Amino acid sequence: MSLKPSGEAGYALPFSQWYETVLPGKGLDITLPPGYVFMIDDKVWTPTWRAPQSAQTLSATIRSGFETVATINIFVLEPHSNIDEKGWLNGYRIGTYPRNPPKGFIKLEGPNDHDLDLSPHFKLGQFLCKQQSGHWPKYVLVSQNNVRRLEALLTALNDDKTTEAETFFVMSGFRTPFYNSAIGSAKFSRHMYGDAADIYVDYEPLNGNMDDLNRDGKITKADANWLYDYAQKLYKHRTDLPKGGIGAYRANAVHGPFVHVDGRGTTARWGR
Repeated sequence: MSLKPSGEAGYALPFSQWYETVLPGKGLDITLPPGYVFMIDDKVWTPTWRAPQSAQTLSATIRSGFETVATINIFVLEPHSNIDEKGWLNGYRIGTYPRNPPKGFIKLEGPNDHDLDLSPHFKLGQFLCKQQSGHWPKYVLVSQNNVRRLEALLTALNDDKTTEAETFFVMSGFRTPFYNSAIGSAKFSRHMYGDAADIYVDYEPLNGNMDDLNRDGKITKADANWLYDYAQKLYKHRTDLPKGGIGAYRANAVHGPFVHVDGRGTTARWGR
């Protein structure tokens, strides 16, 4: 089974819960085995579904007979070209990209959209930028490459009995260029492209801080280093996953230790 925006490279669905993005009016090409159907609003679409002309979210299913084998949230993007000359998009401040602006943004209409599934263990709201908390709509980017990397890391940690966490705490996901500049982050940060997440394991105890992963009785940068080393070993052997960055960070006055994971497409390491 594969999906791809028309004109782009296709890929096999990595999970039975997944998401896809497409610009308004553009097509989504669908390739399925015999006996499978792709459905939106109880209508079968094949081999191409064409997106509506406005930004919105639609739920699609892939079925075999009466069985649903995959559920896909399709995000019709708000085009980047709709940002005004001052950097605002429907009252939400995006700012200006220093280079390579994205084609568009996922639109969240209201608080309920926080819970839209991206993959088995991650939801859209986890990656929102920390700005304009009371304003709607909001906009976000979340790269499929990095979600795949995060899913692989979380699954491995659970399989090894390191944790039973259902997700990572995403301390920072997408950042608008405006917000990224305001906090003094790197000019070309991958966060601006939805391609990075600053994460930690928060399960036992559930207290808003990194767990004691190295079992030394303390919560320090050593726990971020432990997670960094674990991720580096995993990604080295998982050649099926996109390449990306890993960074380890110590605690400061406003947050505990954490690890940065991104899906930039090339290997990068720092902070260890």
